[in-house]
Amino acid sequence: MSLKRSAVSNSGPLIHLAKVGLLELINIYDTVIPLEVKYEVVDRGKEKGVIDAFLVEKAIEEGWIKIINVSIDDKFVKTAEVAGLHKAEIAVIHYAYKNSITALLDDDAARVFARSLGVRVRGTLGLLIEGLKEGLISYSEAVKGLDDLSKIMYLSSDVYRLVLRKIERWK
Repeated sequence: MSLKRSAVSNSGPLIHLAKVGLLELINIYDTVIPLEVKYEVVDRGKEKGVIDAFLVEKAIEEGWIKIINVSIDDKFVKTAEVAGLHKAEIAVIHYAYKNSITALLDDDAARVFARSLGVRVRGTLGLLIEGLKEGLISYSEAVKGLDDLSKIMYLSSDVYRLVLRKIERWK
């Protein structure tokens, strides 16, 4: 039995994966989310009536996503805010940094900031590729997932082609 790696997720990967029916890919990691992320995804999402909010809430209830409270010192917050980050992103990066775990982030500024601290970063597309490599989804599910994701999140044609090439290696 192999031990799962740990990760802390921001809103983007949860929302994107839920919207395309691939939220189970979050199980590649033992995943936690800060209260701020739960508020953004579940509480605000349910207010808007979006289905992904209910799917993430169900994953929390079933225990495959755990909620954590993150205490952050003011200096870290101020530095992250100067970099243009929001409350939830700051909590995710701080927790990943302090606990030496992967941060699941899609936003470019957040990814750059996290990497500058030595934090390992994975995004929605990385989870898609990892899910394929680990046999959680098939080749055709990965291609469909990429196509579906391209409809709900911005992917440049270069990024789309790069991910498609990586997926095709597992055909």
